[in-house]
Amino acid sequence: MQITANMIDSKALADEIRKAAPPASGFSLWFLGQNSFVLKGPDGFVLTLDPYLSDWCATRGKSKEATSRSRLFPPPIAPEDLETNLVLLTHSHCDHADPETLGILAKDGRIRVAGPYDAVTVARNAGFDAGRITLLHAGESIRFGKEGSERTGTGVSVRPTFALPTDKSDLNHVGFLVSFPNGATFWDTGDTAWCDGLTELATAAVVSGLPAGTIGPDLMAVCINSGYGNLSHWEASRLVGAAKPRYAIPMHWDLFPHNSCDPFPFKNSLEKNAPGAVYFPMEKARRYDYADGTLKTVGAAS
Repeated sequence: MQITANMIDSKALADEIRKAAPPASGFSLWFLGQNSFVLKGPDGFVLTLDPYLSDWCATRGKSKEATSRSRLFPPPIAPEDLETNLVLLTHSHCDHADPETLGILAKDGRIRVAGPYDAVTVARNAGFDAGRITLLHAGESIRFGKEGSERTGTGVSVRPTFALPTDKSDLNHVGFLVSFPNGATFWDTGDTAWCDGLTELATAAVVSGLPAGTIGPDLMAVCINSGYGNLSHWEASRLVGAAKPRYAIPMHWDLFPHNSCDPFPFKNSLEKNAPGAVYFPMEKARRYDYADGTLKTVGAAS
C-alpha cells in the first residue's frame, strides 16, 4: 500500500484553505495530524507548523511502500498543494522537519522557513536558500508578513518558547507562540520532555508575549504521547495549568502505530490540573475558527 495524499481530498483542502475568510477578531486553523497545523489570519497570511506530509520517517525516501512504522493515515494534503507564506519548525526530528515535504515546498520561492538551528539546517539541505531562512531562538520575537513585509498590523508575530530536548539527537527544541495583529494567540509547545522548571521556563516567553491584560494564550496545542521522551498526559496537563489557555488541544498522539495513544486520559488530567481549560481534540483536515473567546468547527471535514 502506498502512503500518498488522496488527490481529490488534497485539492479540496487546499482550495478550502485558499478561499477561507478567517474572522476579523481571530484566525482559522486546520489540524493535519501529529504536530502539523495550518493557521490563517484575517489578512490572508498562512502559517504552517511542522508539516509532515510524507512517509519519510518510515521509508527515508527509499520506497513508496508502507512499512510497519508507516503513518496510520495518508497526508491530508500533498506538499505540492499546500500554499503557505511561512513554515515554522520546532526541531529537526523527521516527523517535524520532514526532508521530503520541505524539498517540495522549497521549490516555491515565496515560502519562508524559520526555526532553531538543527531544524533550519534540514530545510537548507532540502533546498531552501539562505535568504528564505530565519534562525530563531527561545525568548525573541519576530514579525513575519506577506511578501517579506514586517509591517505592524500584518502577518504574525512569532515568539519561540523553551522546550526540553527529548533526546541527544537535537538539543535545539522550541515551541512557538503565534500572535495575530488582532490579539488572538496560539501556543504550540513542540516536542518537550518534562523537568521541574518546565512550567516556569516554557510559560515565561508565553506570558511576556501576550497582549496586556491577558492571562494565557487563547489556544494551546501540547504533546501528550509520553513516548520517546515527550510529556505524558499528566505532565501535559500540568503545563496547561501553568499556561492558563482557554482551550487545550492534544497533539502528537495519532500518527504512528508505535507512538500513538488515547487522548482521553489527557481530558481527565486537565480536570485535575487545569480545570479552567477546555479540552478540545481536533479532527484532521477540518476547518476551525477561533474568535472572541470561542473555538468552533466550520463545515464538514475535507
